[in-house]
Amino acid sequence: MNQFKYFSNQRIYNDIYFQYPKVFIYGDKYKTLSDGAKLAYMLLKNELTSAIHQNLVDENGYIYFEMTSSYLAILMNCSERKVARVKSELEEANLLMQVKMGFDKTSGKNKPNRLYLAELEVTDRDVYLMNRNAETLDNSGHAKMAGRSKSVENAQKPDTTTIQENKKTSKTAETLDNSGRAKMAENVYKYNNQDTNRHLKDTDKDELQNQIFLDNFVASCHTSQVPTFIPDKVLQLIATFSPSYEVARQTVKTIHNAKYKAQEQTGITIVFEELEQQGVAAETELYQTLLKAYQKNKTEKVKDIQNLIFVYVRNWFIEKPIALIQQDQNKESLPDVSIDSWL
Repeated sequence: MNQFKYFSNQRIYNDIYFQYPKVFIYGDKYKTLSDGAKLAYMLLKNELTSAIHQNLVDENGYIYFEMTSSYLAILMNCSERKVARVKSELEEANLLMQVKMGFDKTSGKNKPNRLYLAELEVTDRDVYLMNRNAETLDNSGHAKMAGRSKSVENAQKPDTTTIQENKKTSKTAETLDNSGRAKMAENVYKYNNQDTNRHLKDTDKDELQNQIFLDNFVASCHTSQVPTFIPDKVLQLIATFSPSYEVARQTVKTIHNAKYKAQEQTGITIVFEELEQQGVAAETELYQTLLKAYQKNKTEKVKDIQNLIFVYVRNWFIEKPIALIQQDQNKESLPDVSIDSWL
């Protein structure tokens, strides 16, 4: 016999969904949109959550975000050519606006486009259709079931007139004696029950929102106003081991601070993106360094995980990349020795 799989509070994240607007199904205006365009709108709408959290607001007070076509192609499991068609379709439907931000002289690349998403237009007819269809789906089988149940109940109901009269008399006396206490107990139960349910709903909502932020952590780091050198693989590791979005963001800051401290102590500047060319497997080694910190925290429960990460990462920068750079510099500084006197 297979083991029964109970639902538990630890499995709540299994039921996290993207929101699919009903107007895409019942509304007249968006019926001609392709499935790909509707899926893209849903994914882009989800990205607005991160944009709001990061306070990405332009000079006009409009919310914008950045998402590369390559990343959207990964999410949709399609080619970038299809993403281009989908974006064009959303633009024609007046649901998406892309604003070019020009050339960045520092990086030597074009800045990512700003993306603006428009709200869906819902007419009175759309609302009517959505409500009517929802009511039809909700009541189609329920009414028949209720009628059938009532017929069975009446057919099987015995004649209990005398029993009911005796119970009524007894219940009346009991009600007179306990009416005050019964009402008080009922009110206390309702209050406690409502308060508990409200707390559970708020807690579930916070947990769901936090998980959405962590699921999109890598993308949010790319769209952040403060760029990071940390590779995607390492960012995903941070998101996996972080209990909240805030802790994940703090870990990114900790790694940046560790790099800065290593440079300050040695007087050597590191360009992380160039370490691979210098013979350092930077992405792999930083990943392993961070993983060691998480493993230590898992087995020994350290007091301050951020301090542990700072020490591990700083030491790695000093002992590996910086040590290699110093070694190369020492080779370059060796004096030239003439071999004329050897002949």
